[in-house]
Amino acid sequence: MAFDDAIETAIETGMGIGFVFSADDEFCGVDLDGCRDPKSGSVSDWAKEIIVKFASYAEVSPSETGVKIFCRGASPVGGKKIELDVERFCAKTPAIEVYDRLRYFAVTGWRLKGAVDVADCGLQLAWLKEKFFPDHTPKPFAAASFRSDDAVFERARKYLAKLPAAISGSGGHNATFHAACVLVLGFELGESDALSLLSEYNQRCDPPWSERELEHKIRSAVKQPGERGYLRNAKPERWENIKVPSYREPPKQEQPTQPASTARTTTLVDASKRYLESIRHGQTPLIDTGIYELDYALGGGVQRGEMVIFAARPSHGKSAVALQMVHHWTSQGIPCAFISEEMSDLALGKRAVQYVTEVPEDMWSENMQRIESELAEYEQMHARCEIIEGCGSVDNAVAQIERVVKDQGVQCVVVDYAQLLRANGRTRYEQVTNTSVALRKAASTFNIVLLALCQLSRGIESRDTFVPVMSDLKETGQLEQDADVITFLVWPYKVDPSESKERYQFFVVKNRNRAIRKHDIDCRFLPDRQRFLDQLPQIDTF
Repeated sequence: MAFDDAIETAIETGMGIGFVFSADDEFCGVDLDGCRDPKSGSVSDWAKEIIVKFASYAEVSPSETGVKIFCRGASPVGGKKIELDVERFCAKTPAIEVYDRLRYFAVTGWRLKGAVDVADCGLQLAWLKEKFFPDHTPKPFAAASFRSDDAVFERARKYLAKLPAAISGSGGHNATFHAACVLVLGFELGESDALSLLSEYNQRCDPPWSERELEHKIRSAVKQPGERGYLRNAKPERWENIKVPSYREPPKQEQPTQPASTARTTTLVDASKRYLESIRHGQTPLIDTGIYELDYALGGGVQRGEMVIFAARPSHGKSAVALQMVHHWTSQGIPCAFISEEMSDLALGKRAVQYVTEVPEDMWSENMQRIESELAEYEQMHARCEIIEGCGSVDNAVAQIERVVKDQGVQCVVVDYAQLLRANGRTRYEQVTNTSVALRKAASTFNIVLLALCQLSRGIESRDTFVPVMSDLKETGQLEQDADVITFLVWPYKVDPSESKERYQFFVVKNRNRAIRKHDIDCRFLPDRQRFLDQLPQIDTF
């Protein structure tokens, strides 16, 4: 399955994505724990050395405190884990693990800058052993005895497969905690091995738990009193005769009540006077998008403090529309930020070059001086737009928004796209709901136009007419509730290749603070230039 398809399936089903290393494949995984600051994204020097040395596909771990490297090769240290005596970057202990079988890696897709391919790393793996595991010579896997750690790990995996999955509303908390206790107490697995297997078990849970919640259950299981090792060396045919305790998760302690936040107050008349005063001084509250027909439909544009949603199916141009609005805003002297969870800075840079120059892409290398001159002129005529990559969570995104608003006076922020940001919550519904609430609060708190790009569900593709409706917004109704403006985007060519590539449609379905003057808008799209023009060219009639 392609990764994009896996992401969409995971979003729709609430399941996670992962990879199981086995003896039948050529892949190896290097797990660098406790090397990343989840708030700043900084990576420790010891981990940077390994990441650069391997030059293979690497991504941020689900906890955001580590990095996982995927490569080709055989582990020279078996499944050994080594903890490092180095400066801590986060709460997790810095450590390295290397596996080429019998392990599951959760996959996030939050790729580190650098290599995009999985590389052959035989020499790098040998270097890693010499530098960090100098005294360790792994035993051949084939020679593993019944009592070896690897054999116990594999039996624990088989035992876990027999346990019923945790289902919400049917004792799911206790079912998952019971599984954690069986791994830690019954099989006496270490926390890392237990978490790896519990992550596999988690794929069957409905809904699945977050990695933080799984880690909490493992830590709670370690503290659980009672007999240990009763399953470790038991043969599978004896499992039914072994009495396993019924483990129940200890109740959570009540959290102290947080003090209420300070609220701003005014009167309706005073608010009206301030509004009239802003008009008197020429401070129009509306910011136009640069697409005349869309501005007309929205009653003049959008306003600071508003959360604006542009939603579309994949590859229907929502990023291109947002980038054109950024080009327009920065041309008006308005500093912007573009939070990209989907496209790299180079991909965004390429699209900007397409917008800036009329030179066809296949002739860029022959006209580099002209393009660089056009880009320099663009830079002089536009305010700054900062690209922010790899936030991962909505909390990190909000922290970045606060920074650019404070340091650079940013007034407009694009989030591409909202449903890729993680948030607290057991279910996908809760997570996207909390993402929406956080973005809504950021728009109001920092008084910015927050343009959140969103993905629509597949339901639209089964209809006779490809016209989105509000229920097509994926995962939660909170997005619909929080947004001040909602506009659906459709590139008809993507639905029907017989349509003109230059036709593009906007459907305005919500405009909380102004009247919707026009619901359906057609405009002209130039894919090679990544430009949207106000209308399709007129056709002469005779």
